[in-house]
Amino acid sequence: MSRVAQPREVAELKGAISQNPQRYRKQPAKSEFPLGQCPEYLDEGAKAVWFELETYAAKGVLTGGDRMVMELTCALMSEFREDPRKFVAAKIGHLISCFARLGLTPADRQKIGFDKPKDENPFDAM
Repeated sequence: MSRVAQPREVAELKGAISQNPQRYRKQPAKSEFPLGQCPEYLDEGAKAVWFELETYAAKGVLTGGDRMVMELTCALMSEFREDPRKFVAAKIGHLISCFARLGLTPADRQKIGFDKPKDENPFDAM
């Protein structure tokens, strides 16, 4: 099984485009729409997960094209929170895969190169 292709935004944040520009010559199709509001038909638990994931996701990575994966992730996470003992291992694997595709696992966050906040030196003003 091959690796899941990473979004261009993630590759830019990681610096992969400067290392391998030939891989990213074509601009991929990207949704022009924002992620948007949580769908009304989701149950209350899934809606809570939607807002939680939207808050924790890296800024600018999730778009309108991610809505369906986001819905599936929210439904699975809500089901897990309702009764973790009845949540089978196959669903756990699928949930982790959904998190990875949205850039929400620790390993995927580590791959995204966020700028570290600069430590302010009180003597810089002098």
